[in-house]
Amino acid sequence: MSELVIRGVVAAMVDGDTSEPAPGRVWIRDDVIVAVTGPNKTVPGFAQATVVDVGKRYVLPGFIDMHNHLAYNALPLWSEPGRTEPWLHNKHWPDATTYTESITEPAWVYAKACPEALLAYVQLRAMAGGATAVQGWPTANRGYQTVMRNVDAEQVDTGRDDLIYTSVVTKTGDALATAVRRMGDGAGFIYHCAEGRQTSRVLRDYTDLENAEGLLPTLIAIHCCAVDAQNWAKWAAQDAGGVVWSPLSNLVLYAQTTLIDHARAQGVRICLGSDWGPSGTKNLLGEMKVAKLVAKQLGYNITDRDIVEMVTTNAGVLLERCWHRPIGQLVEGAFADITVLRGRGTGSAWKRIVAATERDVSLVVIDGVPRYGDAALMHDATAQPTFAMTLAGRKRAVALPDPANPAAAWSWSAIKNTLDTVQQDPQTAINTAQARAAAGPRFADDAALELFLDMPDTRRAGRAGPPKNPATVTIPPVPSLIHDTAFFNQLDRCPIHGGVLSPIRNQF
Repeated sequence: MSELVIRGVVAAMVDGDTSEPAPGRVWIRDDVIVAVTGPNKTVPGFAQATVVDVGKRYVLPGFIDMHNHLAYNALPLWSEPGRTEPWLHNKHWPDATTYTESITEPAWVYAKACPEALLAYVQLRAMAGGATAVQGWPTANRGYQTVMRNVDAEQVDTGRDDLIYTSVVTKTGDALATAVRRMGDGAGFIYHCAEGRQTSRVLRDYTDLENAEGLLPTLIAIHCCAVDAQNWAKWAAQDAGGVVWSPLSNLVLYAQTTLIDHARAQGVRICLGSDWGPSGTKNLLGEMKVAKLVAKQLGYNITDRDIVEMVTTNAGVLLERCWHRPIGQLVEGAFADITVLRGRGTGSAWKRIVAATERDVSLVVIDGVPRYGDAALMHDATAQPTFAMTLAGRKRAVALPDPANPAAAWSWSAIKNTLDTVQQDPQTAINTAQARAAAGPRFADDAALELFLDMPDTRRAGRAGPPKNPATVTIPPVPSLIHDTAFFNQLDRCPIHGGVLSPIRNQF
């Protein structure tokens, strides 16, 4: 049994509570929050607990990234050369001339040749932005362990893997009816829905759901940027579920984004997702800033606190409907997922939290285990084992296990060198991937790990598969873990958003 107490300025993010962050303590036993108290109150049974004093830093529920495609996050931003017109919808741009060579093939090589290093990189990148839980993990030929919470597969000690269903593929007919029936039985459904420009054909994803009586409290619809005001009004308030908003990706691809005010008017809870490397932000800290910028430009009545709720409370309330255990709120019985941030700038606590960058992420605790943070705080939290690295100008300690020896920490140099080796010589990496797959039964419990891509490639009959000509595969250098000049320069070269997103550069 482990016990951890975090003392700082607590922003509990309890649903419906509008109080300001205040000095306090969060009391954790194993993977559960036992209590949240003021700074001077004690809780019985914690006499031997490790106490971490984070001073005036903010102690928040762990950030929840509700939309991603993690297998693609070792790739940089992408735009089709010469194209300035918005894509119509998510079934349009996979036909782009450079899509397969720029996205599918490089991602496939990483997923097959070095899946362990890829998983380590994407988790570190997400934690560097304060996330403790992510949706959008790749499926695989066998099970694999993660240090971050896997929204798609969380069992909550039930032994069941059907608490939430996810789908990138559009559902129709019997498949849609099955999804609606499962929601009626209490399961969550995280569904790519109506991703594209308003009036485009993908609006039917949403209207089909409405006609099938599938606009329900356990529906978590991703994007819905094609849904117009009239159709938002069809989601009855008593059945309001959630929508995941990824404004940077929407604007980079479609020059439009979700009508958030119309969704909120129906009681639909808005969450944020950083989406994927080819058209998304690096992490939730980036997406929060994009949300604030876009909300201001479109005249949405969204406050800084609202944005913080989009990565904590809102996602937590939706997931609790399926998991029947609190998350995204610092309350008794909740998952012990904690994000500690320095505030940046001046103004309200909420403004300073939204303004935080990767440099300000001080500590990330997942399931009661310190996984990432400032070296001094990780030391105080007795995090073991860890590797050291410098990220965003600060010395960090990271607790990511070595897949070859789970009792030891994997080093950042080993992770990065593995990815770089694949990037620099994809032809040898493809041969390595083939050898891994041929080493024994592919789907045995002890088989070499293979990850499967979840995004379509219409030029390959709908499936993202191996390169047709391995000799021509090229892979761009692995991007940095944080928002940097290279990211913003590439964002400026993405013409479809028309410069709307360029001011984000000045917020990092």
